[in-house]
Amino acid sequence: MRHFLLFLLLILSMTTYAQIEKSDTFQKHFDLARKYDYLSLYAEAIEEISEAIQIADKNNWEDKHIEASIFLAEIFRKTKDYNEGIELLKNLKNSAKYTDLHVEKLGRLSALYHECDLPNEQKYDSVERYLYRAIALAEQHQLKHHKAALYNELGFRMGHNRLDSCMYLLGEASRIFMEVGDTQNYIVARTNMLRTYETIHDDENVQKTFAELRELVTGNNWYTLEREVYSTISAYYFNRQDTVNYNYWMVKCQESELLNLERISSNRLNSYRAVYETRKYQNQITKKERELKKESRRRGKLLLYLGILFFLIIGISIFLLRERRLKKSLRKANDNYQMLIIESNHRIKNNLQMIISMLNYDAKDSSKEATKAYEIMSSKIHTISALHKHLYADVHNERVDLGFYFGEIIKLHKDIALSEFKITSEIDSVSIRSERIVYFGLIFNEMLSNTFEHGNAPSKELFIRITKQHDHFEFSYQDNSHFHVESKQGRGIILIQELVRRVRGTNYQLDAHLGKYAFHFKSD
Repeated sequence: MRHFLLFLLLILSMTTYAQIEKSDTFQKHFDLARKYDYLSLYAEAIEEISEAIQIADKNNWEDKHIEASIFLAEIFRKTKDYNEGIELLKNLKNSAKYTDLHVEKLGRLSALYHECDLPNEQKYDSVERYLYRAIALAEQHQLKHHKAALYNELGFRMGHNRLDSCMYLLGEASRIFMEVGDTQNYIVARTNMLRTYETIHDDENVQKTFAELRELVTGNNWYTLEREVYSTISAYYFNRQDTVNYNYWMVKCQESELLNLERISSNRLNSYRAVYETRKYQNQITKKERELKKESRRRGKLLLYLGILFFLIIGISIFLLRERRLKKSLRKANDNYQMLIIESNHRIKNNLQMIISMLNYDAKDSSKEATKAYEIMSSKIHTISALHKHLYADVHNERVDLGFYFGEIIKLHKDIALSEFKITSEIDSVSIRSERIVYFGLIFNEMLSNTFEHGNAPSKELFIRITKQHDHFEFSYQDNSHFHVESKQGRGIILIQELVRRVRGTNYQLDAHLGKYAFHFKSD
């Protein structure tokens, strides 16, 4: 058994390793797609993210499939394939199970509709519909960062046409970004507010907001943000025909743009190097993966052969052991046949008692329903154990007295519920073959269990009668309980019917009003 468990543990370890390896491969494709996207190599990015999606599909990784598909839709937006992106996201199923991803999906749909070629009325209806749905989910699930980003986007699109709503949304976006420590997006939201103040000619707030933003962007190398801030303030001075300030901030804006282009070029160069290194080692990795797969297949075949050999050895050992015991038994058959039968029944009885003890031990800390199930299983095993106890005690055990056997079963139920019930038994002498009598015990046990568990008669009396008729015996059990109609199709009733069939019982009847079972049987 120990070797078998080690064998199973090895198989489980190999399976777990394979899953981790697949997950790493997915992430490699995803990360490489992001690098290509940053370099504006969109065809290569689409190829890599499509590989990642295929891996997720093969392994039924639903969340990874959704995440990768949303990223692919964003690439479609950048390549101006708006319809493909919209169709991809609208056909993306089960994203609602993952709230964070679902909110991101709705935001992407809004962005795609905003830039697509639909008529303005249809376009903006779709944009706001998806934005509002995303905002509602972000608010409901306290997704602060998503909420702030969506507020900022919606506020920016409203512009000065709905000034109050626009300023409220941009103000809330700024507050949340500051709360979560996202200074760069805080600057984006405040820059949108600066544009709004400039559009409505609110000079005081323009100067106040610009002073705050200028302090935040200075010295942080946030060139894109600097450019947006300086571009906005230069537009403000241009509209007021202040040529000096306009020229000054336009120069600052161009400086930021040049610094940004220089940084982008440097980053792209580094990324190109990384991609080159990735390509350089990709063939080596692919070759290594092929070698690992071959080695894995070889290990799998070896484990399979070892497993087959292991089970063959166990099977042959069991066969040889049984053959040896059989030969020994045949040599001594004339002297110890009866002793062998007694010993067999003794061992079976002890093993059944051990199983009962294990069930009782497991039932100690179990729930009420589980404890009840343990008791039902124990009572059935007790029924079989009682037979082997009788067979062990009696050398001449080809037949067993049914009345004596039922008495043993009644004793076994005493600790469960028998103290509440009065049993009247009238059993004519009848001996049943030992290989058949266990079914009678299971029938009687199931009837007693049904009475103890579901009996509803106020008298708490039950009657068991086995009477001799002309050429058969009549079995009758009654506890005066009233069955519901649907109870006749319960598992206990069906089990009794099956057991009656196994003892070759005939004329089976069930009186639901009296809780009475009856059938005929023959002793042979």
